[in-house]
Amino acid sequence: MELRSNGSEIRRRRVLKGLSLTEFAQMTGYTLNHASQVELGNNKAGPAFLRKAAHLFECEVSDLLMEQRPQGRRGAAA
Repeated sequence: MELRSNGSEIRRRRVLKGLSLTEFAQMTGYTLNHASQVELGNNKAGPAFLRKAAHLFECEVSDLLMEQRPQGRRGAAA
């Protein structure tokens, strides 16, 4: 199963922490462009990025992921 980061949640927590995007990128060790693209949902965050962000935000990696809905068959009777 692929981990899908929630860019808007990452952005929300960054802003709550009072960090600019530049500061966040520097503190996580990633480029400004990569951090921006993750927040916009254009780049995959990757496990290392998520671990660093979670550590910085003092939360769990799972808090930065999109909710996964169970994959069911289309048209299956309930």
